[in-house]
Amino acid sequence: MKLRKVLIGLLTLIMVGAALTATSGVMAKEQAAVVKQSLDNVRAYAPAPNSESPAYAVDGGVLFANENGVWTLIDTPENVIVNAVAADGDQLYIGAANEMAIYRTTDSGQTWLRVPLTDEYVGGVTSLAVDSAQRLVYAGTDTAGLFRLRDVGPSMIVTSHLLLDEPVREVVADSTGAGMAFARTDWNVYRAENMGLRWQTVADLGSAPTALAMVNTNPATVYVGTTDRGLLKSNDGLTWRTANDGLGMAPGTRLKIDALATDPQQPGVLYAATSYLLGSATVHQTPVGVAMSTDNAQAWTPLEILDGVAVAELMPVAGQPGAVYALMANDRTPLAMGNAPVMNPVASVEVAQTGPSVSVERMTQAEPLTAQEAANNSDTLAWIVAALAAAALLFALFSDLGKGQGGRKADAGKGLAPTLANK
Repeated sequence: MKLRKVLIGLLTLIMVGAALTATSGVMAKEQAAVVKQSLDNVRAYAPAPNSESPAYAVDGGVLFANENGVWTLIDTPENVIVNAVAADGDQLYIGAANEMAIYRTTDSGQTWLRVPLTDEYVGGVTSLAVDSAQRLVYAGTDTAGLFRLRDVGPSMIVTSHLLLDEPVREVVADSTGAGMAFARTDWNVYRAENMGLRWQTVADLGSAPTALAMVNTNPATVYVGTTDRGLLKSNDGLTWRTANDGLGMAPGTRLKIDALATDPQQPGVLYAATSYLLGSATVHQTPVGVAMSTDNAQAWTPLEILDGVAVAELMPVAGQPGAVYALMANDRTPLAMGNAPVMNPVASVEVAQTGPSVSVERMTQAEPLTAQEAANNSDTLAWIVAALAAAALLFALFSDLGKGQGGRKADAGKGLAPTLANK
């Protein structure tokens, strides 16, 4: 009897321990991050502003941070489809695609402050830019124009609104204290006046804008890509000069800038993707390539030759001149150019998460178990042990119960015989 009780106690302890292990594994999986080694549907990108900060990318409507070549999911507010991102030190801002609002976090996505822009329009945020010197944030939208917000610490305040009848494609701002900011639509570039409280149309570009970039040099420099004049640059947004030396601009040609990007850690490094436009009545676009400048666009050198498809956006690897990824017009998967390392075409881990669904492919070759996979196996074993222990415990209990009932019946019989005999 004592041995049976000891056995039952041990089985109970095993079952409880296994259940606790499985439960903790489930909780760990719910809290684990989604980690990817590659991106496949990038809609916005913010290069790392310094060597201590990560780069950020919006991939498939969710936000990822890149450190040491690995993309880790950043928790964002539930039901928010992320469409724009900007970083300034420990301040991280995102713009929603499905509402007129931006969000700010100062703790890497653990908590978010929601800042509504307007309730008069339906649409979303297309671009964000930060003037860290003035603590200003500019938000471009697809249906309501451009908003200026002041970050006052515990909250953010909308202080100006430029209503436009076309979507804002890009917004840039300097952080040198000059207070320059520019916004681009498909047909115009707008220049901020009085630190963004007023805006003026830039009227002397001579061509429709195609790309926009800002470099925090001294003085700050703004770059505008055009449809057929190549690249223009300015230090005040009033006087513009061409910067096409090395980009292939020649008499009789029409040079289009398809995309621009700057390296925040190397202010003199810029990237430009170019195409030739041929024809007048029927225009044909021929992609040329991606070029790099290391001297503030005074001269350009070819970095990559393109064939067939134009670049839609460039993603520089900050602090590594010559390393840049391209998003093509027909594919939003980053394509390595120059000396950028090729992204691993598969991701490493897929776990539970509360945000929008994230597509994560599995390794196709034998690899050591990841920590998450090991945890999954541990959970499975724990549940198996718990089930076996429970079955053994039930068997022991029923067996003991049956024996107890048999003993009581025998005792009852023994007590009845003397009574009958006495009678």
